[in-house]
Amino acid sequence: MPLLSAGQLMQYGEKQALEAVFRKTQSPAAAAVYMALSTAATSGVLNSTDLTMAGSSINEYATASGYARQSYGPSLATSASPSVIYNSAQLTWGPFTSAPGTCNWGIVCDAASGTSANAIAAFLLASSRTPAIGDSLQAAAGTGSAGIGFLCQV
Repeated sequence: MPLLSAGQLMQYGEKQALEAVFRKTQSPAAAAVYMALSTAATSGVLNSTDLTMAGSSINEYATASGYARQSYGPSLATSASPSVIYNSAQLTWGPFTSAPGTCNWGIVCDAASGTSANAIAAFLLASSRTPAIGDSLQAAAGTGSAGIGFLCQV
Protein backbone atom coordinates (compact mmCIF):
# COMPACT_ATOMS: atom_id res chain seq x y z
CA MET A 1 0.00 0.00 0.00
CA PRO A 2 1.85 3.16 -1.18
CA LEU A 3 1.52 5.80 1.51
CA LEU A 4 2.17 9.48 0.87
CA SER A 5 4.54 11.49 3.01
CA ALA A 6 4.87 14.71 0.99
CA GLY A 7 2.36 14.65 -1.87
CA GLN A 8 2.08 13.21 -5.33
CA LEU A 9 -0.34 12.16 -8.00
CA MET A 10 -2.86 9.64 -6.75
CA GLN A 11 -3.09 6.35 -8.67
CA TYR A 12 -5.96 7.68 -10.84
CA GLY A 13 -3.89 10.77 -11.78
CA GLU A 14 -0.77 8.68 -12.55
CA LYS A 15 -2.73 6.41 -14.88
CA GLN A 16 -4.37 9.36 -16.69
CA ALA A 17 -1.01 11.09 -17.15
CA LEU A 18 0.87 8.06 -18.44
CA GLU A 19 -1.84 6.99 -20.86
CA ALA A 20 -2.08 10.54 -22.25
CA VAL A 21 1.69 11.10 -22.57
CA PHE A 22 2.25 7.75 -24.28
CA ARG A 23 -0.83 8.29 -26.45
CA LYS A 24 -2.63 5.14 -25.36
CA THR A 25 -5.79 7.15 -24.72
CA GLN A 26 -6.90 10.68 -25.26
CA SER A 27 -6.68 12.76 -22.09
CA PRO A 28 -9.95 13.63 -20.40
CA ALA A 29 -11.52 16.77 -21.86
CA ALA A 30 -10.61 20.03 -20.17
CA ALA A 31 -12.90 20.47 -17.17
CA ALA A 32 -12.96 21.94 -13.70
CA VAL A 33 -11.12 20.27 -10.85
CA TYR A 34 -11.64 20.94 -7.15
CA MET A 35 -9.48 21.15 -4.03
CA ALA A 36 -10.80 19.22 -1.06
CA LEU A 37 -9.42 19.30 2.49
CA SER A 38 -8.44 16.18 4.40
CA THR A 39 -7.81 15.38 8.04
CA ALA A 40 -5.51 12.44 7.18
CA ALA A 41 -2.32 12.60 9.26
CA THR A 42 0.67 14.42 7.79
CA SER A 43 2.69 11.31 7.02
CA GLY A 44 2.21 7.61 6.53
CA VAL A 45 -1.60 7.55 6.40
CA LEU A 46 -2.83 8.90 3.04
CA ASN A 47 -2.90 6.00 0.57
CA SER A 48 -2.12 6.92 -3.06
CA THR A 49 -4.18 3.93 -4.28
CA ASP A 50 -7.44 5.44 -3.00
CA LEU A 51 -9.06 6.02 -6.39
CA THR A 52 -12.02 8.13 -5.27
CA MET A 53 -12.90 10.51 -2.48
CA ALA A 54 -14.59 7.53 -0.79
CA GLY A 55 -11.12 6.08 -0.12
CA SER A 56 -10.64 4.90 3.44
CA SER A 57 -7.55 7.07 4.04
CA ILE A 58 -8.85 10.37 2.60
CA ASN A 59 -11.02 11.62 5.51
CA GLU A 60 -12.43 14.72 3.80
CA TYR A 61 -13.89 17.52 5.93
CA ALA A 62 -17.63 17.10 6.53
CA THR A 63 -19.98 19.41 4.62
CA ALA A 64 -22.06 19.78 7.80
CA SER A 65 -19.26 22.04 9.11
CA GLY A 66 -19.89 24.66 6.40
CA TYR A 67 -17.11 23.20 4.24
CA ALA A 68 -17.27 22.83 0.45
CA ARG A 69 -14.64 21.89 -2.13
CA GLN A 70 -13.24 24.86 -4.02
CA SER A 71 -12.50 25.20 -7.73
CA TYR A 72 -8.74 24.65 -8.13
CA GLY A 73 -8.38 26.59 -11.40
CA PRO A 74 -4.85 25.46 -12.27
CA SER A 75 -2.36 27.41 -14.34
CA LEU A 76 -0.75 25.91 -17.42
CA ALA A 77 2.15 23.61 -16.57
CA THR A 78 5.53 25.37 -16.51
CA SER A 79 8.21 24.66 -19.11
CA ALA A 80 10.76 23.41 -16.61
CA SER A 81 12.07 20.18 -15.21
CA PRO A 82 10.27 19.29 -13.13
CA SER A 83 7.26 21.00 -14.66
CA VAL A 84 4.74 22.29 -12.11
CA ILE A 85 1.13 23.42 -12.14
CA TYR A 86 -0.49 25.53 -9.40
CA ASN A 87 -3.73 27.26 -8.38
CA SER A 88 -4.17 30.48 -10.34
CA ALA A 89 -6.53 32.18 -7.85
CA GLN A 90 -6.99 32.36 -4.09
CA LEU A 91 -9.01 29.49 -2.62
CA THR A 92 -11.23 30.03 0.44
CA TRP A 93 -12.97 27.36 2.52
CA GLY A 94 -15.53 28.43 5.13
CA PRO A 95 -16.47 30.23 7.22
CA PHE A 96 -17.00 27.07 9.22
CA THR A 97 -20.24 26.62 11.15
CA SER A 98 -18.70 23.91 13.35
CA ALA A 99 -15.09 23.00 14.04
CA PRO A 100 -14.10 20.59 11.21
CA GLY A 101 -10.89 19.20 12.75
CA THR A 102 -7.23 19.52 11.83
CA CYS A 103 -6.47 19.79 8.11
CA ASN A 104 -3.20 18.34 6.83
CA TRP A 105 -3.82 17.71 3.12
CA GLY A 106 -5.46 19.26 0.09
CA ILE A 107 -6.72 16.72 -2.43
CA VAL A 108 -7.58 17.63 -6.02
CA CYS A 109 -10.53 15.71 -7.43
CA ASP A 110 -12.82 15.94 -10.44
CA ALA A 111 -16.20 16.80 -8.89
CA ALA A 112 -17.52 19.62 -6.70
CA SER A 113 -19.08 17.14 -4.28
CA GLY A 114 -19.68 13.46 -3.68
CA THR A 115 -17.59 10.44 -2.79
CA SER A 116 -17.47 9.11 -6.38
CA ALA A 117 -15.14 11.98 -7.43
CA ASN A 118 -11.80 10.67 -8.71
CA ALA A 119 -8.84 11.61 -6.46
CA ILE A 120 -6.18 13.13 -8.76
CA ALA A 121 -3.41 14.54 -6.56
CA ALA A 122 -2.61 15.14 -2.90
CA PHE A 123 -0.95 18.29 -1.54
CA LEU A 124 0.64 18.32 1.92
CA LEU A 125 -0.13 21.61 3.68
CA ALA A 126 2.94 23.62 4.68
CA SER A 127 1.59 23.42 8.24
CA SER A 128 -1.52 21.87 9.76
CA ARG A 129 -4.55 24.09 10.30
CA THR A 130 -7.36 23.65 12.83
CA PRO A 131 -10.09 26.20 12.09
CA ALA A 132 -12.58 27.17 14.80
CA ILE A 133 -16.24 28.08 14.32
CA GLY A 134 -16.41 31.21 12.15
CA ASP A 135 -12.89 30.76 10.74
CA SER A 136 -12.02 30.35 7.07
CA LEU A 137 -8.95 28.75 5.49
CA GLN A 138 -7.31 30.35 2.47
CA ALA A 139 -4.66 29.36 -0.04
CA ALA A 140 -3.17 32.29 -1.95
CA ALA A 141 -2.75 32.03 -5.72
CA GLY A 142 0.31 29.99 -6.66
CA THR A 143 0.55 28.12 -3.35
CA GLY A 144 -0.97 24.76 -4.35
CA SER A 145 1.94 23.64 -6.51
CA ALA A 146 1.92 20.19 -8.10
CA GLY A 147 5.40 18.95 -8.86
CA ILE A 148 7.92 16.95 -6.88
CA GLY A 149 6.49 16.62 -3.36
CA PHE A 150 3.39 18.80 -3.81
CA LEU A 151 3.01 21.47 -1.16
CA CYS A 152 0.09 23.73 -0.40
CA GLN A 153 0.30 26.89 1.73
CA VAL A 154 -2.99 27.37 3.60
